[in-house]
Amino acid sequence: MGTKWSDRIADLERGVREGDRTSMAHLGHLLQDGVQNKKGRAVVRRNLKKGFGLLRRAAHLGETQAVFPLACAYHVGLGTSPSRADAMRWYRRSWRDGNCSAANNIATIYRDEKNRRLAFQWWTRAQSRGDGNAAVDVGYCYQYGIGTRRNRSLARRMFKHAISADYVSEWRREEAMYHLAVVYLDAGSASRATQLLARASADGDFTEATSLLAEIRSQSPLTTCRCRRGIDKGLPGHAFCLQHPRSIRGPA
Repeated sequence: MGTKWSDRIADLERGVREGDRTSMAHLGHLLQDGVQNKKGRAVVRRNLKKGFGLLRRAAHLGETQAVFPLACAYHVGLGTSPSRADAMRWYRRSWRDGNCSAANNIATIYRDEKNRRLAFQWWTRAQSRGDGNAAVDVGYCYQYGIGTRRNRSLARRMFKHAISADYVSEWRREEAMYHLAVVYLDAGSASRATQLLARASADGDFTEATSLLAEIRSQSPLTTCRCRRGIDKGLPGHAFCLQHPRSIRGPA
């Protein structure tokens, strides 16, 4: 494997010397991430500064494959100083090229800046192109009126779309099941909620779903968590949650 990677890197470096923008993009991306073999040994060592430089050159030459990783580099400061303006500029360029992940990242920037309305708008744009992960975000916004008017009917529609979507992570699919179950619980339909929670907790890695399902089945008082799954509860964009009152201060 080491020899193969050496050959590949050599080919990409040759392409860079010849001015090939696709080689610049591929090599830049590899250097940003690095590559490890099955034993955890680095076969391509990270070089953030060099990787950033190659991505920037490729993007300015019009290579679409370099645009999104360049935006991410500016966003979090990989090989360069973080720059919101540059990140947004290249994310928008990537969105125009058809990258739904760019819209999600733009929405995240607006969410962190507490601009709920624009965050919702950008998640909606990603969802409109079939992004099931974004559909979970849009559904959550409709569920609790974050950046838009509260609309439980549209929340249900978005969560159902995410559950059946082709382009959605299993993590987010389960989250859609959970929040749809909460919508049903709030409407007094425990039977529908139970079915969804059973599916969401089937692989044992969704603590909130498992806990809520157990409370319903035992007819215990419900302590429903209304937070986003796996997202820092102190971040903006959460609904108020009685389980986490110190971290969440109303729809933020």
